[in-house]
Amino acid sequence: MRDGTKEKPVGCVPIPRVSSKGHDQGNIWRPAGPDHPTGAASKKTVGGCCGTVYRSSYDSKPRLVRDLSCGDARIYLEVAVRRVSCRRCGKVKRERLDWLADNPFYTKRFVFFVGRRCRAMSIKDVAKDVHLAWHTVKGLEQQYMTEQLRRTGVPAPKAIGIDEISLRKGHTYRIVVSD
Repeated sequence: MRDGTKEKPVGCVPIPRVSSKGHDQGNIWRPAGPDHPTGAASKKTVGGCCGTVYRSSYDSKPRLVRDLSCGDARIYLEVAVRRVSCRRCGKVKRERLDWLADNPFYTKRFVFFVGRRCRAMSIKDVAKDVHLAWHTVKGLEQQYMTEQLRRTGVPAPKAIGIDEISLRKGHTYRIVVSD
């Protein structure tokens, strides 16, 4: 050791450490040490407005994305989302990532999880269970249902039967619709 600095052995590669202590921003765990880029520098970026592929980006900004929980711990992924200056339409838009849902703050598998829960429980109960607002859960369920309809296709009935039944005198009716 000279001048109070440690000498590194030859051939050693520094490995980032994950601290067990919470950090300043909402107790999110990050690697202790220098920042490591999450993707390759020469990655192709797909623009969000018209789908044009670019090799360069305008800039990038970190974003927290909610993923599936692990037990009682809510998992957030910190993702550097690139912005692209589109030459075709003249707009600056964020890149489109395949694994993000239509709401870019949630992953597709989290949306699938919430949608499956909404089949068995009320939206209010699911919102309480996953610690989200009711309106957010409603939007995630709509994304899930839209994807399910896209996969299966819209049912096309060949004939529809409609009948109106009077239950008693007056104006009390029931309408029966059958496919």
